[in-house]
Amino acid sequence: MKKSITKTVLLLAGLSVFSFANATKHIVTVQNFSFSPSSFSATVGDTVEWQWVSGTHTTTSLTIPGGAASWNANMTSSATKFDYLITTPGTYNYWCAIHTTSMEGTINVTATAVPYVESFTSLASVFPNPASNHVNFHLNTCAPTNMLTITDIEGRVVFRKILNAVDNMIDVSEWTKGIYFYQVNAGTLSTKGKLEVQ
Repeated sequence: MKKSITKTVLLLAGLSVFSFANATKHIVTVQNFSFSPSSFSATVGDTVEWQWVSGTHTTTSLTIPGGAASWNANMTSSATKFDYLITTPGTYNYWCAIHTTSMEGTINVTATAVPYVESFTSLASVFPNPASNHVNFHLNTCAPTNMLTITDIEGRVVFRKILNAVDNMIDVSEWTKGIYFYQVNAGTLSTKGKLEVQ
């Protein structure tokens, strides 16, 4: 029985590494009243990172697929990066809310060949999700330290803690309602996904 459980955990870990190994980070520079590239293709599970170069701008979602999280992030000298995890296929149109007529971008997203899972059970399971009072991060790893980082929709870190217990209950009752993104790092493995607070 113990051997069977071990094989299952190793198989799930392999699937987790495979999924993230195939994910891509797309870099979009923000400068000179333009996003560069202004249009590109991506896959569910990829991350888009906007990097500020010059000026005062935003990256703000316009029309996005149903079920995808909207975003509105400042891009300035004091807010130089914003990351967005893509979880839904479809066309994402966005713009700079300051320069609405001259600064737009498009991301065309296709589904993954390997189904994308928001929470890889090889490292952690997250429940309930959506959450209203508390959320539990249940760890399935033997790594000595497991760093949990939670960011809001604008990429700001709202919670960071080393998790040493199997079950880790986090109070979210006073958090602003909306979409958050979590990441658990355990050694060379990483789990990330979306958390909704209602």
